[in-house]
Amino acid sequence: MNKRWNVVALLLALGSCRALPEGASCWSIDGRALIAVPPEGPTRDVAQRQLDEARAALAAAPQDRDAAIWVGRRLGYLAQFREAVVVFTDALRVHPDDPWLLRYRGHRWITLRNFAAAVRDLASAAERCRSEPDAMEPDGDPTPGRPPHSTLHYNVHYHLGLAHWLQGDFTAAECAWLDCLAVVRNDEARVAVTHWLWCARMRRGDPAGAAAVVLPITAAMDVVENRSYHQLCLLYGGKVRVEEITPLAGSAGSALGFGVAHHALVTGDRERARTQLRELAASPGWPAFGVIAAEAELVRQAW
Repeated sequence: MNKRWNVVALLLALGSCRALPEGASCWSIDGRALIAVPPEGPTRDVAQRQLDEARAALAAAPQDRDAAIWVGRRLGYLAQFREAVVVFTDALRVHPDDPWLLRYRGHRWITLRNFAAAVRDLASAAERCRSEPDAMEPDGDPTPGRPPHSTLHYNVHYHLGLAHWLQGDFTAAECAWLDCLAVVRNDEARVAVTHWLWCARMRRGDPAGAAAVVLPITAAMDVVENRSYHQLCLLYGGKVRVEEITPLAGSAGSALGFGVAHHALVTGDRERARTQLRELAASPGWPAFGVIAAEAELVRQAW
């Protein structure tokens, strides 16, 4: 762990010792209280109804792992991330070391900027995946006409790689994302992990390896949901220019924003990278992975 990341670890440790203001979910890496912003209007109404239904299902079958998972997931969709961790933790007392529960809790530890806890959960889940058959993961908010595109093993390795990346351990991140790439089943999943693998190899000083991983990515791939990662992989492979990238909104826009800023960083345009990362880190959409990665990079670079 490098000296700059030691600063990040110290900030996170200090933040964990402070009481959160009312309504805040966690501290950002640089010490700001992050307030949860749930969806509004009809989206919130639907999400609340689905959460109520999930809670009723769990009340009817309190030992049911899948029922607990859906309560935790539905809480997350309403930006109740700390409450989701509690649900997954309670379920893990009934189902110790269950890889599905560890996968979902690990994801929410990342959201809450507790990367050490995320690594512990996801590394344990990865170990359990050695004996747990892979299976498709149902979508919480499916895109009409699109089947689910990720699996248990994929998501465990994907999120483990991200947790390592956020801690500044690019070697461990690359290893996790190689495991992730090995279980890819479709183009949606492939472009997402390929983006991160390119980033890890560039940070490890392996541009040839980075170029090799994006070589198979083409514009004709079947990608609808992960357009941010698809565009970024085409950028990394020299198949599109930054000016040709189509802006996106929401978490997809954050992922795209981080990828463009990180591309600027590793290709030598540090001033542009700093400006873009600062703008992204200040975004109200702080649960997005792109925003979390921007926070980590700003502290890591000590700008």
